Amino acid sequence: MAALDKPLVVLGAARSGTSMTSRVLMRHPDVAFWMEPKYMWKVGRPLAPDDVRTADEATPSVRKYIRKQFEAFAEKEGKPRFMEKTPSNCFRVPFVHAVLPEAKFLHVVRDGRDVTRSALRMWTKTPDKRALKRRLSNLEIPLRDAPFYAASVLRDVVGRQLFPAKAFVWGPQFPGIREVREEHGVLGACATQWRESVSAALAGLEGVPEDQQMTVRFEDVMADPEGVMSMILEFFELPPSTEVRDYARTFVDKDNGTSYEDELDPAEIDPFLEPLRSQLGYS
Repeated sequence: MAALDKPLVVLGAARSGTSMTSRVLMRHPDVAFWMEPKYMWKVGRPLAPDDVRTADEATPSVRKYIRKQFEAFAEKEGKPRFMEKTPSNCFRVPFVHAVLPEAKFLHVVRDGRDVTRSALRMWTKTPDKRALKRRLSNLEIPLRDAPFYAASVLRDVVGRQLFPAKAFVWGPQFPGIREVREEHGVLGACATQWRESVSAALAGLEGVPEDQQMTVRFEDVMADPEGVMSMILEFFELPPSTEVRDYARTFVDKDNGTSYEDELDPAEIDPFLEPLRSQLGYS
């Protein structure tokens, strides 16, 4: 099986359960998992003000570069199937599909109220140094783009280390995110980030064949991890795995489903989440 035979793309708004889902799936012996190679997806566009990319931007040279890096990663891991998850890909599904037309997309959806609660912590806490170390150790940032990222690293990583209370912009960047934060504060930005991420992902997936996409709810993963993971493996065309099954049993922490109700007032955030939240079946 070729390294990029039906690559696996885990999609979803930040804090929607994509990390947990991926950590279970990565236990499969056939899967080489790259955690959030977002700079690979931004190659050739380091100064972009947001994460949106179109299919037209997937030029032959860009496609070749990204695919080559993913193939090399899978080869290094010694696994036949490549998998990645990058929340900002919600805003570039057409681009990702153009680069990886054979890819299968797993879209993880979670209640926007709970996502807002979880994202709020990420926006305001001191950043995790392990994420920066992971990106540097994987040589994720293309050398030709590295000089352009120096200022953003100083601002959003070093700056947040020194001044965490300033709540620098965190996570996937939709057009106008900084203006939303200035006008509506961090809470409004968190809620809008969920809405814009999910809306963009749904719109982008309209251009992906139905047999190459699957949507699961984080809440369903929490309620029946073994059953949902079994369905995902079947969709990904991966054989059953005792490693995935056993890890799903032990890894899923029911406390991860803690409700927003203890921390946030729905009246404050629902104006940003609706009508999408109701359209997705959340009440």
